[in-house]
Amino acid sequence: MSEIEWIKVDSGTTWLGDNRGALMHVSNGPRHEIHIENSFEISAKPITFSQWKSLTGNSAAGITSDEPLNRLTPLMIEAGLIGVDGDPRPPSEAEWALAAQQGAIGPGDVQVEVLSDRPPRSGYWGAPCDGQPWLPILRAGGVSDHSAHVTRIWRNSGTIRGATPRGVSRPQMGFRLVRSSTPEGDLRMPNAPPKSELLLRESIMALFIGIIPSFTWAYFNASPKYLSESWLNIAVGGIFFSLMTALIWRPKSSSYEIHEGEMRRV
Repeated sequence: MSEIEWIKVDSGTTWLGDNRGALMHVSNGPRHEIHIENSFEISAKPITFSQWKSLTGNSAAGITSDEPLNRLTPLMIEAGLIGVDGDPRPPSEAEWALAAQQGAIGPGDVQVEVLSDRPPRSGYWGAPCDGQPWLPILRAGGVSDHSAHVTRIWRNSGTIRGATPRGVSRPQMGFRLVRSSTPEGDLRMPNAPPKSELLLRESIMALFIGIIPSFTWAYFNASPKYLSESWLNIAVGGIFFSLMTALIWRPKSSSYEIHEGEMRRV
């Protein structure tokens, strides 16, 4: 069938991001609240070849079946939807998360779903918090530095966040569409984390996790001459060990919630 089944998603609040502090999770942080003021509609299932033909008037790879459309790159999806009535587009990550939270969508016949967001690689700092797609600022000539789209990858226990380059298609990758009335606004995450607090935290971690244990070990296992001549090497080794532990563990980072129209750290 070429007709798209649209499901209404009510306005509401959801959360994105990860507040685990380890460096391996920093690209998915910080955890923050999203509020979408207006309702919108999302396709119940990923778009099929026949639905794409009906929407755009053009078939993908000459196929018009009812199988999920898995031949297009994110760039081809954007280009193909230009001028289509109703201005449909792939959902933003916030719209997708709210739709999933309300039970409007679930696992389909594709493993990876393309979203509209094209963020930088520094976590959610500077991200919109009102449901808009996170699109990059274009440079002169209409070129952007952000060449990858956010994806949602289905797993047995739910989904995880991923990314795919704009010029790449994958056999198990598809997309849904939204008909959105999300207003443009200025509600965004701060542009960067509080650097002074991060430096203070890492200094304390280096002292108690790396430097003090290193000198304690040297005091009981090395000669006084080694301690006096190699104290700098011992300190640097402790700092290096502390930094290595940052890859797998750090205390949870702060979350951000919406309070009186502003993002506040909690």
